[in-house]
Amino acid sequence: MWHDIFISQSVINKAMQLVARQRAKGEVRNCLRAFLNWEKNAPVDVGFMVSKLLLTIQLCPKTEFQSSEKFGEDLSDNTWEYIFAIDLLCCHQKWIWTHDNIISKELWPVMDKWIKYRKGHANIAYTPDIIIASILRLIGRLGQLGLKEGFPSAVKNISSVIGMFIQHAQDEDIPWGIQLAAVYALCDLSPSNPAEISKILEAWRKETAHSVPSAVLSCLEEVSSLCAEEIG
Repeated sequence: MWHDIFISQSVINKAMQLVARQRAKGEVRNCLRAFLNWEKNAPVDVGFMVSKLLLTIQLCPKTEFQSSEKFGEDLSDNTWEYIFAIDLLCCHQKWIWTHDNIISKELWPVMDKWIKYRKGHANIAYTPDIIIASILRLIGRLGQLGLKEGFPSAVKNISSVIGMFIQHAQDEDIPWGIQLAAVYALCDLSPSNPAEISKILEAWRKETAHSVPSAVLSCLEEVSSLCAEEIG
């Protein structure tokens, strides 16, 4: 199995190799160095690789939503592979680095640009909806890293922004695929503020004219259960 993992050229496996190269020690490192010819390749900076993966997601010309009865308008398998690779690299770098360098400097600016474009600001380039959905799903996953490392306040700030985004989704006529991505992300971040997030998501479910996918309904039930546990 490990042989297949390390000789594969998929983006996730490249991320795994980079993490292994930084973490491996002693005999394990010597074996991997010999097996993967590390001497012939200069080590890649993690931050550089994350930025490169994000840029690839944004520039991919054929990226589009994948329709799923269970999940609704979902990301493609290829996009998910990039998200998982970025998540792995950010887990290696820890939360503070991820928040300061990726969420704040890479992800929020893309969201901000998309919102300004929709409001008619001049000299703002169009960002495809699928890119915004990908950014939201990635924020949801990365926020879980902050929860695991004990930074609930920082994650609560992020969830508040996405919560406000969802509250205005109907009035602002936000595309359905982006609404679903924001809802999934808020579910990922729900441990940071269960009661408020549960209230926002329930209001969204009642207001939407769309058929809510079963996977989303399951996520909403989990948030409600989390809220009940907190109250209890």
